[in-house]
Amino acid sequence: MSRCKLCGGEILDRSDSRYCVYCNSTFHRSCIIEHFYRNKYCPVCNKKMSLIFMRYGEPQEPTIKKRSIPTEIRKPKWPHLERRTEVPVFEIDIPSGSLKRTDKYIPRRRDKREMPRLPKKVPVKWLAVVVVLIAAGIGGYYGLGYLPVGMPAGEEQPASPWKVVWTYPLEGVADIATSDYTIAVGSRNGLVVLDSDGNVLWQKEGEISDVDIKSDIVVASNRGTVEVYNMSGEELVRYGEGTANFVSLAGFGLLAVGQSDGGVVLLDAYEGVVLQQYETGAVGGLSISPDGAVTAYREGGIVYVLDVLGNAKYAFEDGGSAGNRIVAMSSGWVFAHAGSEIFLFDGENVVWSTQAGDCTTVGLAISVYETQFAVNAGTAGLYNPSGELLYELPKGSCGCIAFLQEDIIVSDSSSIYCLRLEEAEEPEESEEPEEGEPEESEEEPEREPEQPTELTGTAEEWFTWYQSFLSEIGSAAVYEFTVEEEGEIEQTMKVQYSIDSQEGDNIIEVITIIIETAQQELRTSFKRWIGPDGNCVKAEITIDDNVDTLQCDESAVRGIDFRFIPPYDQFQYVGQEEITVGRGTFVCHKLTTTTENGTLTIWVTDGLPPVRTTLEEGTTVVTVELT
Repeated sequence: MSRCKLCGGEILDRSDSRYCVYCNSTFHRSCIIEHFYRNKYCPVCNKKMSLIFMRYGEPQEPTIKKRSIPTEIRKPKWPHLERRTEVPVFEIDIPSGSLKRTDKYIPRRRDKREMPRLPKKVPVKWLAVVVVLIAAGIGGYYGLGYLPVGMPAGEEQPASPWKVVWTYPLEGVADIATSDYTIAVGSRNGLVVLDSDGNVLWQKEGEISDVDIKSDIVVASNRGTVEVYNMSGEELVRYGEGTANFVSLAGFGLLAVGQSDGGVVLLDAYEGVVLQQYETGAVGGLSISPDGAVTAYREGGIVYVLDVLGNAKYAFEDGGSAGNRIVAMSSGWVFAHAGSEIFLFDGENVVWSTQAGDCTTVGLAISVYETQFAVNAGTAGLYNPSGELLYELPKGSCGCIAFLQEDIIVSDSSSIYCLRLEEAEEPEESEEPEEGEPEESEEEPEREPEQPTELTGTAEEWFTWYQSFLSEIGSAAVYEFTVEEEGEIEQTMKVQYSIDSQEGDNIIEVITIIIETAQQELRTSFKRWIGPDGNCVKAEITIDDNVDTLQCDESAVRGIDFRFIPPYDQFQYVGQEEITVGRGTFVCHKLTTTTENGTLTIWVTDGLPPVRTTLEEGTTVVTVELT
């Protein structure tokens, strides 16, 4: 076992160990909990965090794992085959019985390669922890569809509401990738990094075949060598021997590399540590999902889809070539181009498809929440998850495409364009006066907003009601949780509070903390047993499905505990105030008091748990609002 980075003592029991998701430093559970009561940074890497970002046990060592290859190569089943006017580029063979298996593909172990190291430019980030963090799932994937705006055949298509915001002339664009505010463009003339307004931040010479960008790093394949840069343009890592032609980034700096002479490599983009390698044939396309849960690569006319451990989920034959892009989704689905077809494949069936036209190169992109699909073929278009055309875009042709927050970046043979959706202005309704009737010069008075419900009970009566709320099985509330430091928001999360069930004389309450990132959703749950006297009897914490005991006094969230609010006589009554939160607008009683954690202020109203709660200590302000 390892030693605690705080006290230096040996960690003798795995259940007593917690480690940081960013730097993998290990601590005694009691040591790190005590540390977080006084500090909001990891004591080793100084990353802003809390107990939520500590994982159970000890981090796994990076290993090179041999995966199993599927013995079944599927051929996608296309919907409504009898009504298709054109057969896809690959021959369709829908078997009537079970699919035959083949052992065409046999894996071989590959020795670990050493990475040429450059001076460190960023903090150490070991990526093996990604195996622990991934929680892939489709969830409500199809719950956010949009209505198509395409016109029926024969009617004139209206002008696209997407407008060109700026243009950057560049020929020979090979690939485009975006982060929140930055664009990386690879071309036959080199790498260009632009800001969201189209201004050049920095550029490098070369011949780029593939690029990707995530938060603070840019990765490019330059003449078959992988180059990793920080956002200032400083080179961090270099990998490959002239055959690493495909790159794809996931969260936490997990980098997938596909090699034209055979092999898929997963490595830590910051440090150059090789995490896993798979022996393959010549790779002709590569994509890793944003959360790192799924890796897809093309070998010949077959696409292989691997899980986070390198085990093959499935493989399918589409006849695509090395110039045909594929995009892996966290759900395990694949968005792909093969010949004249662009299609979304769920592992068994083609969910929907569209035509690629005469383009040999087609740009594909999926929005952050996987609710929109962008295609840059003969013309560029935007689709919903059901394959319905939402918009035709005014620019783009056989080029690249990417989402930049609400904007879209597209390219053609000579330029890059930033497109923005202009919302149509609703026409103002005006009544024309009847003939002979003079026009009124005075404007119509504005309609007063709807008033919130007035308070009927006193603040003291609310405290009595709240005790019954805390004792009733099924009581629940959801809050938005915000932490500000010196006026800047440092952390946002959602907190779900509920009285779950009863066990003997004790009621059981559950507090679930949800932190959403671009890569995944982190959940940490507290369960407390509350005795008849209203006090906590015992508590548990669940992180990554690992359950551990917890001291009752350790279960507050940043100093706020919805159950243990001070009694009414300890508050100073400020008065009534109208406030608006996610749940609505309410007239509330405002009360404030001083606690050991800072100044506590609550806003309460009839029949609801606290509508708003703030805790101020120095420059730190914690705000909790009912939603």
